[in-house]
Amino acid sequence: MSNQMRVLDFGDGSVPIQLDYPDSKIFSKCSSYGDRVPGTHWNEIAVHHNGRLEYSPNPEQIIMDALYQATDGADFFPVFYQRGKNVDTMLARNCKAAIDKLFKQRLSINLEGGASIPISIQLGVAQYRRDQITPTFHIARVVTRLMKQLIQRDGVDGLLNLDNFGGHPEFKNLVVSLGNPSILMNVCQVIHNDDNERFRLNGFILSNNRIRDIRPLTLLSNVDYALLDLRSNKIKSAERLCRALEQFRARELLLENNPIVKISNFPANIKSLESNFELVDGKPFNMLHKSVSPLDVEIDLEVDGARIDTNNMWKLPEFENSQHWHAFFIPDPIQEFNQEVFFDFFFIRLDPTLSNFYPCYYKYINTEHVFLVRNCFDQIAHLVNNCNLEMTIPTGDRIFRYYLRMNVSTVKQHHVDPEECIQKAVSQCYVAQNRMLNLERFHSRECLKDVMVSLSSPKILTYVLSVASRKFMTTCSEIRLCHNKILVLDGAHVLGMMGCLRAVDLSHNWVQDLSSIHSLGNLPLKSLVLHGNKLCRNYRLPSEYVRAVKEVFPQLTTLDGVDLQTNPGQSLQKNFLCDTGAYELVGAFLENYLREFENDEFRHNLYKYYSENSIFTLTCNYNVVQNHQTPKILQRLSKYNKHARNLRNKDYSKASDGVFIGSTYIVEILLQLPRVTHDFHSLQTDVMHYDGKGAVIYVAGLLRDEPPSTRNGHGGRTDIGDVLLGFSRQFVVTFDEANLGLGKRARRLKIANERLHITNPSKTAIRNAFSVNFPDLSERQVEEDSLDVKDHKLLLFQEVTGLISTWVTSIVEEADWDFERALKLFIQKNADHEIPDLAFA
Repeated sequence: MSNQMRVLDFGDGSVPIQLDYPDSKIFSKCSSYGDRVPGTHWNEIAVHHNGRLEYSPNPEQIIMDALYQATDGADFFPVFYQRGKNVDTMLARNCKAAIDKLFKQRLSINLEGGASIPISIQLGVAQYRRDQITPTFHIARVVTRLMKQLIQRDGVDGLLNLDNFGGHPEFKNLVVSLGNPSILMNVCQVIHNDDNERFRLNGFILSNNRIRDIRPLTLLSNVDYALLDLRSNKIKSAERLCRALEQFRARELLLENNPIVKISNFPANIKSLESNFELVDGKPFNMLHKSVSPLDVEIDLEVDGARIDTNNMWKLPEFENSQHWHAFFIPDPIQEFNQEVFFDFFFIRLDPTLSNFYPCYYKYINTEHVFLVRNCFDQIAHLVNNCNLEMTIPTGDRIFRYYLRMNVSTVKQHHVDPEECIQKAVSQCYVAQNRMLNLERFHSRECLKDVMVSLSSPKILTYVLSVASRKFMTTCSEIRLCHNKILVLDGAHVLGMMGCLRAVDLSHNWVQDLSSIHSLGNLPLKSLVLHGNKLCRNYRLPSEYVRAVKEVFPQLTTLDGVDLQTNPGQSLQKNFLCDTGAYELVGAFLENYLREFENDEFRHNLYKYYSENSIFTLTCNYNVVQNHQTPKILQRLSKYNKHARNLRNKDYSKASDGVFIGSTYIVEILLQLPRVTHDFHSLQTDVMHYDGKGAVIYVAGLLRDEPPSTRNGHGGRTDIGDVLLGFSRQFVVTFDEANLGLGKRARRLKIANERLHITNPSKTAIRNAFSVNFPDLSERQVEEDSLDVKDHKLLLFQEVTGLISTWVTSIVEEADWDFERALKLFIQKNADHEIPDLAFA
């Protein structure tokens, strides 16, 4: 407060206010104004925030909300609000009750976040004169004008639009907010007293007004309205809401974006209003917690909209500028196709150069696939004029003819917005801990349940990636796009803003050749995953595949999970797996099995892989070159030939002699076979079938038949040394138990059928034999884990234990990054009650 005499002329025709501060007393930090009387003259209120709200988005709004809370409904109509660096000031008159309440709080107001700010009051700073600015008069004039300008929204006429009421231009010198109960009461009184216009009212739009208390609406009760829109306010108390609306009736109540809807017992806490309103936020009371489609409660598919079929396609141009919903009806009498397969066929007919096509609110109703679309007239025109309203099924060349109903519904506030849903879904897919955006099976995200987002559309895929690029410009290092039926990725340039992006997973899509993803080659990618795409079948040899990919992505260091930099010159295993779940078979089961088979001490452990119904067969067609060592080579091969199933002299009566059944019998045979060492660099693997219940695994390569350890009396070997053999093994495996282990993710595998075949190795295999050293498990040195490996260990440990990240890091580091030791340490600490409940997510 400056106490500087001045004159306030608002330029609106009102008499100026002359501030002369006749009483110099300024009250602060006290509970009484003594013998002074507020009277009807102007008082100055100062809020001493000392710059604490400088970086708040709307400091004035925060301060006024606190003042409205403090005055608690008493008449309080401030004018001439002035922002200051440390102090904000305003004038008010005829507000003795409000001033009394401020003094009762010792001239202090509490902000929403809990902070307290002191205020001061100087009474009678200016004498009130007739025709000076009067807030109630201005408010009444604006409300009366708006009552003569009722609007229509969502097909409902006669709505009084008081949205963001305080933002009206006429209030530039006033502080007006319907969050102030006294102003809301004043507005309701003006409406109630206007007998000429009041009966035309069909509803109220009161959104975006920071309203907490709606008690003044009781003045407008006992009338049947169409709408009461209270969205985006500050309504928290269900008890106050129900009490205030006890006699208020309308077809629909809108409460979206109020704190009350986020309370755990909502909507049960407003159950008493069920007879007052048919709908709340577009849904019946009993379906408030469910996603309700307009097809369920708003649209009558028999009569709403105008039908377009092959008989009246000429009418379609009438709807070119329509913003409304249009319905598609595709007959399928026996529901031959589920939703996903149906859209796979339907999307084939769309034109990828036209507007994005987002089917919404899909349902199968009375033998028909039904969905809604809007804002895509060019696509609709294409489907009508160029495709003749026909959906063709490529297999069998069948045709499904369909029809449309145009303009079945206007677009309402609570209806789904496809692009908003996409933005929300992309945000939810980001894993900050791993700096990874996981868009795998993107269409199945929960927030996309009412809209079909197909990444097989290049334009939609580009839009999704552009959203991701803007949101995670400097943070995302990996994007997973697997299982999205992607055919073409020609908009990868939008990812150029992602300065940290180094890895993309495109596995299990529909990419047919590298030219379809050529735009990715302009990004500085280090890792790319392409397995499971049709393009992998274009190459006979792994080396051809690697060379082709490297031509487009020369900077790659990792392809399909294989490190090309650590092992230069190595070709990838021929391992185009039919499912990502099959990786555990190649990476875990197969390697462990072969390692145990190599070791005489561990070979008996193979018993765990077999059951009493397992079958094992062995064949051998190694052709021995006749020379002086032939007898010794034949001796070394004798153990294979002894148990081989080869038919000798075509004696079919002995065909079953080489079939071994049962775990005990099979392991007994395996223990009689020679000790070997596999050349893991030579292995080629293939999982030809995998469905989660079983798999067929094939592995072929080179092994070394180790010489016997027996020595002669002179200390030299009596054998001829190492013998290199070609081999192949085929396993048919099943999973007989699941949900095992701490993380309930482990499965127990059993070999149902196995065939081992021994043959001559190729000259190339012999020439390159054991050119890369793969140390035995027992000889492997413990190396420092890479950062990626450590990240994966932390994520896995968190998933297994349920701990928050800080505790995960602490325990794993204490165990020197040894996962097994870390698990034991966790179990011990948990048993000793050293881990608090707060440590668990």
